[in-house]
Amino acid sequence: MSNSASQGRDAPHFGSTSQIVGRRLDVEQVRHALTNSRLVSLVGPGGIGKTRLACEVAYRSRAQFPDGVWFFRLEDLGAGAEASDVEAALVEALGIPDQSNADPALKLSGFLSGRRSLLVVDNCEHVLSAVQQVLTSLMSAVPDLRVLATSREALSVEGEVLRPVRPLDVPSPGTPAEQLVTDPSVMLLTQRAQSAKPGFSVDETNSELVIELCRLLEGIPLSIELAAYKLRALGVEDVLERFGRRLSALTRTAGAVPGSRHQSLGAMVEWSYDLCSPSSQLLWRRLSVFVGSFDLQLAEMVCAFDGSDEDDVLDTIDRLVGQSILMVEEGNRPARLRYRLLAPLREVAVRLANDAGETATLKRRHRDAMMLRATRAMEDWCGPHQGATIAAMRLDHSNYIAAIQWSVRTEGEARKGLQLAAALRYHWLTSSLAEGRKRIEVLLADVDGVTPERADCIVIVIWTCLLQGDHAAAESWLEELESLARLLGTEPVAAYAKQLQALSTLFEGKPDEAGDAFRVAAELHCLSGDRFMELTAKYMLAVALVSDGQPEAALDVCAATLAGSQQTDEQSARGYALWIAGVAHWRLGQYEEAERVAREALELQRSLDDGICVALTTQLMAWIAFDCDELRRAGLLHRAAEQVWKSLATSLKAFGPQLAAFAADRFGRLDSSPNPPMQPRSPYDARRRAIELALGGPATEGMVPNGSNGAQALTRRELEVARLVERGLSNRRIAEELFIAKRTADGHLERILAKLGFTSRAQVAAWLAKQHAGALQTELAARG
Repeated sequence: MSNSASQGRDAPHFGSTSQIVGRRLDVEQVRHALTNSRLVSLVGPGGIGKTRLACEVAYRSRAQFPDGVWFFRLEDLGAGAEASDVEAALVEALGIPDQSNADPALKLSGFLSGRRSLLVVDNCEHVLSAVQQVLTSLMSAVPDLRVLATSREALSVEGEVLRPVRPLDVPSPGTPAEQLVTDPSVMLLTQRAQSAKPGFSVDETNSELVIELCRLLEGIPLSIELAAYKLRALGVEDVLERFGRRLSALTRTAGAVPGSRHQSLGAMVEWSYDLCSPSSQLLWRRLSVFVGSFDLQLAEMVCAFDGSDEDDVLDTIDRLVGQSILMVEEGNRPARLRYRLLAPLREVAVRLANDAGETATLKRRHRDAMMLRATRAMEDWCGPHQGATIAAMRLDHSNYIAAIQWSVRTEGEARKGLQLAAALRYHWLTSSLAEGRKRIEVLLADVDGVTPERADCIVIVIWTCLLQGDHAAAESWLEELESLARLLGTEPVAAYAKQLQALSTLFEGKPDEAGDAFRVAAELHCLSGDRFMELTAKYMLAVALVSDGQPEAALDVCAATLAGSQQTDEQSARGYALWIAGVAHWRLGQYEEAERVAREALELQRSLDDGICVALTTQLMAWIAFDCDELRRAGLLHRAAEQVWKSLATSLKAFGPQLAAFAADRFGRLDSSPNPPMQPRSPYDARRRAIELALGGPATEGMVPNGSNGAQALTRRELEVARLVERGLSNRRIAEELFIAKRTADGHLERILAKLGFTSRAQVAAWLAKQHAGALQTELAARG
């Protein structure tokens, strides 16, 4: 399962992982509806539990959707987002590499076609029109797709089945205390209260008060959770008295009928706000500026001003988490948590920030914070943390987009938006190629002028066009870049123009011309101090030399590139330099050395996850195997590389006719084979399979106990636990994922280790990776 807030991996993070209460019948009814209907919408007011119910249904329905269950948070999009924004965000949520210039709708339908998948689309109400357009088109194009949506109102899409999500049952007055343990509202209140105040219980002394409180709360889960926190410092009678007074006052002020639906949530949220200290109130409303999740550092950068410093932010976040105002999510590193305001609480905070006259200041500070984070990532790019930087930027994607959009829509801020888009160069090129091109081209149309940031943005657009095979557009933009280089008179812009012109020439099949230009570009980058682009120009020069029949010269350039990369512990350019060095060794007939450096390149991709480098290197290993007469392995590797290219919506042909000819000479007839390879569940799955297939020989030999493949000895639950271990989850996270106690997860892992004869989690992960690769080889061998 995947989540847009995660990193495009099979790892859901669906907010609260506590056991769902009082929804067993709802879960089964929604699951049944999904078997008969292609679109089921859970509708109800905010705070009613739609998201939690959808997550539970999705989790329990995994077996019915073997090709994936995908979760997508629409609340991460701003109000008024268009259909194209929803499509682009879905592309990211599904983990579809954003490489090609194809319409996002075609990417979505192409990826989902032929798959039995479930798409969970959460919080549709603020972008209803856009969702209607996207789902109507997508469901028409993909007949096997099922969609589970949550919204405060119907989507009005043909074939939609509505499932209203109602409040939890509340107890009747006079219900005996011993019977309250089965009442959903009381169960939820008790569970949450015990988290805040261990030892809390419902008995004869407080049962009537608890009944009255649950009835006032109307069975709305978010209201109950907020009320439960109050029991840490107040008795049930105190909470009941104060909340009752506030609810009565709110009803009189609003002119509503007492007990009308959702009055209790509004009253409870406002009471929660009023009970907060001034510093907590201040931070609560300021945090509303974030779209999606954020980390402590961002909160400090944006919210620590005029009455609040960084220490205040840290202490207050801790209090807001304890009050169930902020939800905690895991970030890209275990040591860095991320936080999120639930939609109903964020709505209140947005209104309060606006009433306080802080909205414009918060938006500007938010944009400046995102600018600073992106700039630092750009400055530190040529170093050892590229993989972590890519992952962090993916987590911040929604906030980057919100900051750019605010800049574009705010008078006098558009140039800053252009600067931010330019600073996100490596985010666009590694994670959101097509979206980056689209957004930057819109910015360039709105913001003209002879400026460095315009040149920087054009560099990204040209690079993207070339990777997408759109040479006509690249040439058009190259003309403007060369003009800007002359007008600005700066070495960096001149270097970019020279390198991108060389890359265009190389991809057009003129490696001899490209080589000279790459040498000039590398020198210019060196003079301007751009170490990473110097290394990039050098490995591109090596590609030109190999394509021009000069593998020995290419190896000299690769050696210099690798030495330069080692000085900074940089990984990205190193991966490509290793790949092209492997190609050069292969062209020289040095197959063992070619295999060695190719393996090293793929090992780097376990953390970098660069799909293009994975595809190129897996393709190289297929050529090596073919020339060593390992024809079955060569076929498997070639097909695995083709799956990666397909997931990237591009092909080897985009990188020049010489490289494409290497493949065609060996596998020209294999593509028409009637036995296609297994279809990966996701683009990430395609890359992972390719890496494990390529490295799964000597690299994983001997990890399974003799005489058994291990899998036969494990129970179904133990296999589930092993897969989560492979994903790197701790026992606590495994317990949360599977809705079991941590001690149960501990016991499962102990039995897995005992059955497999292992002593560490790393051995389990490596063993399971080999099982994946072995299954792929067996399946492909059986098919052809």
